[in-house]
Amino acid sequence: MVKTVFLGIDLGGTNTKVALVDEEGMVLERSIIPTRAVRKAEEVVQDIASEAAKLCKRFEERGFKVQAAGIGIPGLIDWEEGVCLLLPNFPNKWKDVPIRKWLEEELSLPVAVINDVRAITLAEKRFGAGKEVQSLVMVAIGTGIGGGVVLNGDLYIGKDGAAGEFGHLTVEPNGLRCGCGSWGCLEAYSSGPAMVAQALRALVHQSDTLIRDMVENDFSRVSPKIIAEAAQKGDTIAVEIIERAGYYIGQALSCICVVVNPEMIVIGGGVAQAGELLFKSIEQGLRERLFIIPVDTIRLVPAQLGMDAGAIGTATWAKERLEKGVIG
Repeated sequence: MVKTVFLGIDLGGTNTKVALVDEEGMVLERSIIPTRAVRKAEEVVQDIASEAAKLCKRFEERGFKVQAAGIGIPGLIDWEEGVCLLLPNFPNKWKDVPIRKWLEEELSLPVAVINDVRAITLAEKRFGAGKEVQSLVMVAIGTGIGGGVVLNGDLYIGKDGAAGEFGHLTVEPNGLRCGCGSWGCLEAYSSGPAMVAQALRALVHQSDTLIRDMVENDFSRVSPKIIAEAAQKGDTIAVEIIERAGYYIGQALSCICVVVNPEMIVIGGGVAQAGELLFKSIEQGLRERLFIIPVDTIRLVPAQLGMDAGAIGTATWAKERLEKGVIG
């Protein structure tokens, strides 16, 4: 009996994950390759396709049938046409890259394109923290802040596929300039780089903080992980940085909740590993801003699927788009 599987590709600025995923969301095998994003987009896509083809061939020889592929893009996309419009954190920005067309030609498979965090949201709904609910919002906190929305059990992506860009909600009118061009966006206050910037300011101002000793005065080593470790040791500056980031996230979530009225909020991304302190701060910000909906009726939970979530989500997106006849 032929076993059906789907290819999931999670494109990142440093590494790209390629995995084969079954219909139950189980990763059967994964491969991680360096993206080397400084190169031309065509060269990056060719490397991804080559690695994916090797993986597919090995499994087809074992009696599996790869039905379709999905790829998650960390930026703006035309999800209907499968075109990458802009990758703001990539050196050459990948403007108007026909990534679906290129991958379909290389792999001879139907390909579905989705934003990376929307893919993670779908994975958490189908197989992770949100399996039992019909509505949720997800916030992924890392280099940037992205998100996703599930309504009536299905991923909602909006007219242009941009539903869930929570990092660009305004939390400080006329505040810091954001990379998107606006001012006072959540991403400018609560993302990983925003937290690092606050720590660096404290170091430059000679504030008393464990962070200085932990990085041995090498400011280039300051990271969200270092800040979280310092906070766990009781460092006042680090605690303040995480509490401030969490409070702003809670403030943004209060706005999201009055629009979506979700059963669950899922928090993921690398910065979420700051743990209980961050979650308490998010809840505090939510409680101080949200009154029209009882906060206690909304479950605030960490993401469950970890580093495989992107690949699981993109494979699942390909499966669902194929079943609906949108691709293939």
